[in-house]
Amino acid sequence: MSTLAQIARDLGLSKSTVSRALRGKPGVSEATVQTIREAAERVGYIPSVTAAGLSTGRNEAIGVLVPSTNRWFYTTALSGVDRALAASGYDVVLFDLHYASGSRRMFHKKLLRRRVDGLIVLSTEFDEIEYAQFATVGMPLIAVGGTVRRMPRIGIDDVEVARIATRHLLELGHTRIGLVGGLDADGLNQVVPIKRTDGWTLELRGAGVCIREDWMVEGGFRLPIAKQAVAELLDRVGEDRPTALLCLSDEMAMGAILAIRDAGLRVPDDISVIGIDGHPFAEAFGLTTCVQDAEAQGSLAAQTVLAQLQDTTHRAVGRITPFELTVRSSTSAPAV
Repeated sequence: MSTLAQIARDLGLSKSTVSRALRGKPGVSEATVQTIREAAERVGYIPSVTAAGLSTGRNEAIGVLVPSTNRWFYTTALSGVDRALAASGYDVVLFDLHYASGSRRMFHKKLLRRRVDGLIVLSTEFDEIEYAQFATVGMPLIAVGGTVRRMPRIGIDDVEVARIATRHLLELGHTRIGLVGGLDADGLNQVVPIKRTDGWTLELRGAGVCIREDWMVEGGFRLPIAKQAVAELLDRVGEDRPTALLCLSDEMAMGAILAIRDAGLRVPDDISVIGIDGHPFAEAFGLTTCVQDAEAQGSLAAQTVLAQLQDTTHRAVGRITPFELTVRSSTSAPAV
């Protein structure tokens, strides 16, 4: 197998230049980095992770903590993280809290053993013991999506996005507006649904519109749960139904649309539906929604962690990212 020294000799470069390029370190031009990586790939050179760790004190890996890998937002944000880290020669170490029993109390062991150089947290709640463990590891930490206490966060304003979505329904003339929300079915992300519910509440109260608790259902942030919840709502209230539903995620909105149609009603003629997120299936459903860029959020989080690793004086700063109301056929003025 070819060695780093052989690659350097073949390209007429120093070993240190080749090493820095392969580890994604600054100080090497993009053109030279590309040439070195192509040469390494041609000869099948695989850098020694152990050697790199010994020489730099790092593992060239960033941990990503996710509540689940079977949800659109998490997988899309994770894709953005992976893309940004790969460009800098870093690997992703995934901590999936959904399936592994006890992982919520065990994930910190790898952090404490310094198997990763930083941690990106996707919309996960922690207890005081876990926060104390984070404080001991002394590595860059950043949250994506929902707010995580004591960490800088990258994501949309969840109160504001729900207010904008609700305002869209109000401006269309709706005053009978229900909510499909509730806590995340995984039980690890509570902040996002609470803040989005707050936004809905604030906007309705500001408009002087009555909040009907019997029009609020828990959709678990999953399509099948939301579909069942809306079906039960429609069966329970009969003709005394809302003319519009704010769904706190697109997955729940799609479930609501299916339930409304199964009940023999029409969207939006009988009930308008609006979601939040920008799920790739939203357009196929004709769903009006507030679109956020989860992949860009993940990429920005990775870049922020890398900046801290390259410059220990760099202070990570959270960022509120934009969203855009995209109006489609699932919303219209209420029938007279």
